[in-house]
This record gives sequence, C-alpha cells and structure tokens, in this order.
Amino acid sequence: MGSGQVTLGESRGYWNATATTTEFPALGGEQNVDIAIVGGGIVGVTTARLLKDRGWTVALVEARRVGRQVTGQSTAKVTSQHGLLYQTLEEKFGEHRARLYGEAQEAAVRLIGDLVERHHIHCDLTSSQAYTYTLDSDQVAQLEKEVEVTRRLGLPASLVHECEMPFEIAAAIRFDQQLQFHPTNYVAGLAATLPGTGSHVFENSRVIEWEPNRVITDQGVVNARYIVMATHLPLGQVGAYYSRAFPNAEPVIAARINDDIQGMYLSAAEPSYSIRCHRQESGDLYAIVAGSTFKPGHPDEEQHQFEAIEEWLRKNFVVGPVTHRWVNEDYVSMDNAPLVGWSSSMGADYLVATGFAGWGISNGTAAAMMLCDLVDGIENPWLELFDSKRFKPLIGGRKFLKESASVASHLVTGYLSRKLSSYDELERGKAAIMSIEGHNIAAFRDEDGAIHAVSAVCTHMGCIVGWCENDRCWDCPCHGSRFALDGEVLHGPAVRPLKVMKAL
Repeated sequence: MGSGQVTLGESRGYWNATATTTEFPALGGEQNVDIAIVGGGIVGVTTARLLKDRGWTVALVEARRVGRQVTGQSTAKVTSQHGLLYQTLEEKFGEHRARLYGEAQEAAVRLIGDLVERHHIHCDLTSSQAYTYTLDSDQVAQLEKEVEVTRRLGLPASLVHECEMPFEIAAAIRFDQQLQFHPTNYVAGLAATLPGTGSHVFENSRVIEWEPNRVITDQGVVNARYIVMATHLPLGQVGAYYSRAFPNAEPVIAARINDDIQGMYLSAAEPSYSIRCHRQESGDLYAIVAGSTFKPGHPDEEQHQFEAIEEWLRKNFVVGPVTHRWVNEDYVSMDNAPLVGWSSSMGADYLVATGFAGWGISNGTAAAMMLCDLVDGIENPWLELFDSKRFKPLIGGRKFLKESASVASHLVTGYLSRKLSSYDELERGKAAIMSIEGHNIAAFRDEDGAIHAVSAVCTHMGCIVGWCENDRCWDCPCHGSRFALDGEVLHGPAVRPLKVMKAL
C-alpha cells in the first residue's frame, strides 16, 4: 500500500481526526416533533436547520456521530464545478435542465457561506477557485466545449492555460468564487445550533424500523408528521433506490505538503486525480488527494488505486509521509442526476435524497433546500431535473446494467470461486470469505492471531460482502452497505448487523 502503512484508528480520515469534538445525546424514550430526519450528514443537518428557520420542530437522528460519515470522509470541495458534467447534462436533459443543475449548485455554495457567517461556525471556510485541467492537447477541445456550455448556463467559468500546479497543463476550466472548508466541523457546528425550542439532535441512535409517522431505535422513538431519509441511500427497501443508483468507492489520502496550492484541482483525463489543501492552525499545509473510483469490496482494485494516488502525489509534489488513508463511498444514479423528493414505500411517504455522484457537498445542500420546499408545499423549479420519482430506464440503462453485471461477476468469479474452508488457512492480517459447514463466513485474522468471523451475507438484500483492506471492514459490492469486524453496521442501506459466527 506504499510507504508507512497506517493503523486502523488513523483510517478514520483526515477530517475526523482533526475535528473539534462536538457530542450530542443518544435518543431515549419518546419524542414528538414535526419532522424526523434520519442521518446526520450534510443533507440531514442542513435540512434540519432550514426547516427550523421556517418554524418547524425537528429531531435529527444519527446512527453514529454527526458529520463523521460520508460528509466527513469527503474531499470537501464546495463548488459548482463538477468536472466535465455540464455538457453531458445538456446532451441528456437539454439546456434548460442543465441550467437548473448549475443554479442549484451555485445556490448551495452561497448558502453554505451564509450559514457559516450567520451561525459563526468555525470550519476554516475560505474562498477558492476550482479547476478541471488536462495535460493532453487532444482534450483541450472538450474543455473548451465545457466552458462554452457553462458560461451559457450562467456559471463563473473561464478557460486558462496556467495554474498553480507544479507542472505544465494544456488547458484548464476555472470556476471563480468557490469555497472550501472543514466538512466535519461545518456539519457538527451547524448541528449544534439546532437543539432547543422543541428541536433535538441525537447521536449513536441507529434507526432500525420506520413507519409512516415515526422512526424507531433500540432505545427510543420519534413521532413526526414527516420523515426525511437523509442516509445517503434510503434505508432498507424505501423507494427501491438500490436499483436506481449504484455505489462507488473512492480512495483518499492526506499528507503534509510543502508546495503552496490554493485552488481545488481535478484532472479531466483518466485516471482521475483530485487535490485540495487544508492549512492547520500550526501553519502546516496538508494535501487531500482522491483518485479514481472502484467497486466496494474489491481489495485488489482498492490497493491499486491507493498506490496510484500516492505515486502521483509524490511524483508531482514535495510531501511528507501519508498520515491518513480512507475509503469513502457515493452513489451514481442511472442518468447521472441526483434523486431528490418524495418517495412512496409500502403505503408511506418519505422524503429522500441520493445519487450525488461524488459531489455531495453542493448537491446535498441543494437537496436540503428542495426538501424544505416540499415540506412547505412550495414549488421548487430544480425538481424538474432532480425529481426522485423519475424513472427512465433507457437513460443510462446500459450503464446501470453494466454495473449490475460487474457485481454479478464479482459474486460468481470472485469470492465465491475461491473460498477457504478452514480458519487455519487464514494468515495473520488477512481476510477472506470462507465456506464452513455450509455457511458463508467473512473472517479476518488480526496480527495477534485472533479470528473475527461474521456472516458474509449482507443483511440488506443477501449479497456476499467483500473486504476493504484499508478500513478493515466488510463492504457490500451490490448496494454499498459497510460493516465493522464485529458485524456492526457502519453505513446503510442495511440496518441490521452481520451475525457473529463462532470461530471454530
């Protein structure tokens, strides 16, 4: 995995390791509010804040820690520039809907700035420029087309031929008046403004059941008029979004850097590299680098991508040891546009937001704005594109079938074809899917020789999980659920843990 293998504790990620401690109580007993919001990431917390501003009482219920899951594992770019997406959106949906997408992203960038100022949130918010660049002269025409499209859509784009990167570029798209921040401190800081006057924030409270007007954890219940599923992918089978959006895993590393990089950068060509920096109070500058995505539960692909981004970082910058490595996940919808709005499931209506395709900071904030309008019965023009009830299998259908085939291939020719049958075959520091006495078992032998064994069958829909080497957890390649070594759910849509198996 390159130099300096980090420990499991450090694999939490850079942002969580450097975050200010903010704690909230667990849910206990019974609470009554207007809106129950499941999930304490940027969608849930922003939705809660906006709804409270409009006079609603809210209860935010987070399974683990507020702001420390997907949002806290992101690169934290606050930008409306999403690579070369706008020309794709215009081709698929037309100029009008592509403009709606851009308007939503720009509004989200501005809202984040406003919320930080209004609530005095200490999250290292700084203004920045966002760049998508190419080294290939043959790709310049594609960048020129993206600039033409984005400027026509009203976005702050320009084409440049120089930037702060320590190598020559052929061209780059620059978006001005963008932002970057510390995501965990932003979300936790915003959540801290919520409690009081009938509103609540609860941590370490996993929702395991939900009904039309209430959510249920092991320790308590929230009764509400509406329920918002702000859980990255709706829990369980709500809306069947697991069949409309597929998961991608993304490798991210952090290292102290000597180069002074002010902007946010993304390479237009594959393999993709993303970099932005964060200056700590000590003055040390850290680079946050992400690479090309891979399918969850594929350790070979995972290792290759981690090696690739570290090699790229060291080749182009003067850096110290890699201090943090982590894996983040996101979902991509069938047609590449997010899914936001009402979702019917077994006779109940829930509000949902998913499918942000790696751009969850701006899309998540824009989704919160749309969800609030839906609660208030206000027509939001952005929903013409984002509507969660759209289902057009011909748009993006081939791509979705390809992803499904990839998962099936993983199950048939991957883990299922090379199962071990005895714990004695498992080396220290290694994990495997095993077949023992007719059971599919996910097992890991730690460095002390102890076996950690759980059922390999995902509790969401029965797929066989795969191993995440860096984070030392079990990931479902089908729908993105993540589980700890002891089977605890780290990330939905699953809500039930993997069954602990006896280490024979």
